[in-house]
Amino acid sequence: MGPETLIALALTASFAAALIVALARAPATPRAAPPAPPLGGAELAAAAGVEDALAALVRRPTVSSYDPGAEDGAAFEALMADLPRLFPAAHAAMAREELGDRALLYRWEGKDPSLEPVILCAHFDVVPADDEREWSRPPFSGLIEEGEVWGRGTQDIKCTLASMLHAAERLALSGFSPRRTIYMAFGGDEEAGGTRGAKRIGEALEERGVRASFLLDEGGPIADGMLSFADRPLALIGISEKGYIDVLVEAEGSGGHASMPPAKTAVGRVARTVAAIEAYPPKSRLCFTTRAFLSALASFSPFGLRLLCRNLWLFGPVIRAVFGSGRMTNALVRTTYAPTMLSGSPKENVLADRASANVNVRILPGDSAAGVIRRAEGIARAEGAKARPAHPEAVVEPLPESPVDHEGFRAIEAALASSFPEAAALPFLFCAGTDTKHYRRVAGAIYRLTPLRQSTADLDGIHGRNERVAVDNLRRCELFYEALISSI
Repeated sequence: MGPETLIALALTASFAAALIVALARAPATPRAAPPAPPLGGAELAAAAGVEDALAALVRRPTVSSYDPGAEDGAAFEALMADLPRLFPAAHAAMAREELGDRALLYRWEGKDPSLEPVILCAHFDVVPADDEREWSRPPFSGLIEEGEVWGRGTQDIKCTLASMLHAAERLALSGFSPRRTIYMAFGGDEEAGGTRGAKRIGEALEERGVRASFLLDEGGPIADGMLSFADRPLALIGISEKGYIDVLVEAEGSGGHASMPPAKTAVGRVARTVAAIEAYPPKSRLCFTTRAFLSALASFSPFGLRLLCRNLWLFGPVIRAVFGSGRMTNALVRTTYAPTMLSGSPKENVLADRASANVNVRILPGDSAAGVIRRAEGIARAEGAKARPAHPEAVVEPLPESPVDHEGFRAIEAALASSFPEAAALPFLFCAGTDTKHYRRVAGAIYRLTPLRQSTADLDGIHGRNERVAVDNLRRCELFYEALISSI
């Protein structure tokens, strides 16, 4: 028997032994008990009225812009003035500060000063609705029809602001006062970077020495049917958030008439760089957050998937390959590069003196903006181009991965159990950007959840046409915040 045969036998025996261990481990994570039924109409009636409050906020067209001069400042002022009228008891119970024209901070004093405070966040600006004629209902009408509230901001994210304050209103009317101090932080320019809103609030809290136990902002939905094998909705609690950088790829050319082109043009150099960036993505990787997600997912999966999730030490490469092949799941396992803009000559028959492309990069926890630039520079250099940060002031490193074994995560789980009892809570990697980047120095743990039960079709309304939320869904969102505030 030759050495090659011995090696093959040893490898086969090792894999067989590993598979036996994996099969033995899979039953250690049994499938969860059947889900509880959702809340009924009588239970939801307790939160009645939150839909009217949301409708009033939607009627204020608080569209933010990177150019403050392009905004309707009167709409923002009107919304900020609406809140005391809509929620008088909450305003009587809490201290309110306006930290500029796009930042509202509420403080609800707790009874136990030894407990670290909690920060609950939302934003009251929205993206434009330029295609108004294509909406089924006017985007800033706040109409309540057929059991739904219609308009821009009903999902992103005036729904959570209305729910928080409506919950605080009902609790204040009942005589409730929290055990620990609760901050409610509302920014008015999240869709434009958050520099006038959340950034000012975060800086003010840091200057005052505030250190919160945890912070909760918008994030993953209660996903309904997005993972077809799961037997229940999955509440995707973002425990980390990808970083953000725009990479500018540039190349210079000689210009001139297109009838006599050189062998390599500026446009060609940029195009080859972009093609190489797409063709050779970075290696996939299972970060802590994705591993925690898969571990939790095992309890709600059939045996085959439970076997994979329970034994990442053996099947990690399989998971990475499967996730890497799907558009949505690929974002969970690697830093993604998305070319979004190209620029060259202003005329068809003129060679470009300079060509450029923008590549939008979302950075996986564990990677860095500096690493992204080094990689892009290497690819660009090989094609005769250059790469650099497009907006150095807007670079966001990946946020720290918050623990699952934390009082904040447990409090969110408990609030979900009372408001969405049919759902399961899972840690998740949030791939979009939020205001949480401005609070990283004032919160021990940061979580991201939008407590609305949403399907893929529902999510299409976020930044799209016909944004709306079902009244029953919104009332459950309010009950979530009421349960959370009551328990912390």
